[in-house]
Parts: sequence; structure tokens; C-alpha cells
Amino acid sequence: MMDEEVVETAHLSYYPFLAAATSYVEASGITLEDLISGAALERARVRGKERVREAIRAGAVRKPRVMSRGQAEIELLSYPFARILVSCINNAHLIRRFALAEAKSAYMALKEGSTFTGGDTDLLDEMALEFELHLELLGMPHEHAPVRIPFPEYLRYTANLRDKRWKLVNRALDKGQVNLRTNEFLRILQEAIHARIRKDLPLDVPPTVCESVRRYTNELETELEAWRKQLGEDEFETGIRMKDPSSFPPCIKAILSNLREGVNVPHTARFAVTSFLLNVGLTVDEIIELYRSSPDFDEERTRYQVVHISGEMGSTKYTAPSCSTMRTYGNCVDSDDVCEKIWHPLSYYKMRLKLKRKTERSKSASQKETEIDEGKTESEG
Repeated sequence: MMDEEVVETAHLSYYPFLAAATSYVEASGITLEDLISGAALERARVRGKERVREAIRAGAVRKPRVMSRGQAEIELLSYPFARILVSCINNAHLIRRFALAEAKSAYMALKEGSTFTGGDTDLLDEMALEFELHLELLGMPHEHAPVRIPFPEYLRYTANLRDKRWKLVNRALDKGQVNLRTNEFLRILQEAIHARIRKDLPLDVPPTVCESVRRYTNELETELEAWRKQLGEDEFETGIRMKDPSSFPPCIKAILSNLREGVNVPHTARFAVTSFLLNVGLTVDEIIELYRSSPDFDEERTRYQVVHISGEMGSTKYTAPSCSTMRTYGNCVDSDDVCEKIWHPLSYYKMRLKLKRKTERSKSASQKETEIDEGKTESEG
């Protein structure tokens, strides 16, 4: 068994955004210069770079099993170094991606923690205290055990959660307290963690420090750009090769953009984009990947919903909602000239593909004529 000090350091390495983690690093005597250039902390720098790379590639940061104090300290110190790298790169897209990835990973660590296995309330109490949430436990904690928090605190961290189940009118309210399940409280904690990490970025890093870590940021910038070029602007951050996303209707592009940026889109928009993508040929697994950046991503629940829409669970395969339905639910945005001629998002897609092929054929024919003309000129010469 690990001794108590190792357990505590490991705990802080799983949740490096905690005030106690910051205090631990400060008390260690490690300076900024040590962190960015000390030979003894090269492993922490490499791990910090990997944290950012994992955020780019997977939208989540892995939490390795910590077996020693040294390993825990490397993991803990990699977090501030990763924040330095992200701040030096100072790319808004990367900052959003990194903050969401760290928050989602903390959420998963909380779900897998002792609160759901051993009945220990310490972790819940610690997180509630950290984010100034007045938590009331109504039983031994497990995934569906009831808890309560005051409604002003509930509203503070659910403002960006657009699913109807998070609306205050859909929650049980008792004397100013909102009733939740433990896993729902953890989801609120993810929002609080994300807000804290995002608020602090980018850090005000001196140019000399950014120059000192240039070899790390150069690698990450190269990977970021390569990833963008490989997937295309519309596919960047998802890893899904969608079928000609440049021809998608504006409403679908807007929903996909929100998903990439970690915005929690409403249920009606999720249904629209899921059914549309299934109809243009994406698989269930590919669509599930698109949702991984969502702040409230739950793979089991997402898979159930996508499979249901796909028709695999029954005889009905849903098509995308019509344009009038999209307007009714406020999902019709950025209409263009093609939108005025069609009544359905799939019709838009087909028309755009047709126009694109026509343009390409015309361009190809024009190019051939030019080549023929040039050949004639050369022969006449």
C-alpha cells in the first residue's frame, strides 16, 4: 500500500486545478526557471507537452495510475507547464480545447473515484468547498444518490447546459434547494472546473519564457496545423472525415461548430445534426466521436440516442427535420441564397453538391480549352 503522503500527492496530480495543488507546488520550492529549463524536470516538461497533444488529438487528458510520489509530482508539475505552452501558443481554438479536455478528464476521474465505490464523502465535500457549493448529502453517495445545492449556485454553473433537463423549471425545488443525483452534481463540477481553467488562460507569460520553451511549442503548433490541414477546417478537432462538409447547409455547419467548441447544444439541434449526418453516410461510431467535445458527454447515453435515431433499434430510421421545423426550434441560422430555394437540409446538401460538380466540370472544360489553344499557338509558332 502507498503511504499517506504519496496518496495525497497522487490525489493532487489528478486534480491539479485545486488551490491545494497550487500551494503544494509553491511549497516545493521549485521555481519557474526550474520548471522551464531544469534538467531534473525534463520528464514534467515532456508530460506537459503530451497533455496538450492529448487535448488536440483526443479532447481528453489521460490520468495515468500513480504509484509513487515522484511519479505524482511529475504529473502534477506537468499541468502548469502545459498551461505555459498553451498560453505561449495563444490560439483561441487550442485554449478552448485544452480547458475542456482537462475538465472532462477531471470529471471522469471523479466518476471513477471512491465516491461511487466506497461510500467515502470526502471527495465530494472537498470539491464542494473548493468551488463554494453548499452541498447537502441525502444518503451514502453513489451514482444515483440524491444531493441538494442552493438554486443560485445551481444556476451559476448550469447556465451553459442547454439540455432541457437542466432547466430550473424541470428540477425538483425544496425550500430554495435543487435536488440532484450525485452524477448530476459531478457534471456541475465539470462546468465549475472548466470555468476556472478557461478563465485563467492565456497566462501572462513573459516573452523570454516563451522563447525558452520554443522547441515544445513549435512541435505543438506544427501538430495543430497538420491536424487542421489533414481534416479540413470543418473537420478539425473531430477526427471524422465527413462527406464534403463545405456543402452542408448553414444550420448544420453552425451546430457542428458549436459541438467542436464544446458548446452544449439543445436536444432539437442534436437530433437535427445526428439524423442529417446519418443520412449522408456517417456511422454511429463516427457521430459519437463528434459529441466527445460536449461538456456533458456521456458515451452510453449518446450511443443509445444515436442508435435509436439510426433505426438500428427498431424499424424507423429518422430523417433530418425540415427547414420549417428547424425555424420553429430556432435552429435555422445564416440562411443563404440556396436556402431560399429548398425546404429541407438534405435538399440543400444535394443542390450544393450538384452546383459544385457543375462548377468543377465547367472549370475542367475551360482548362482543356486553354490547353488546346496553347497547343495550337505553339504549333503555329
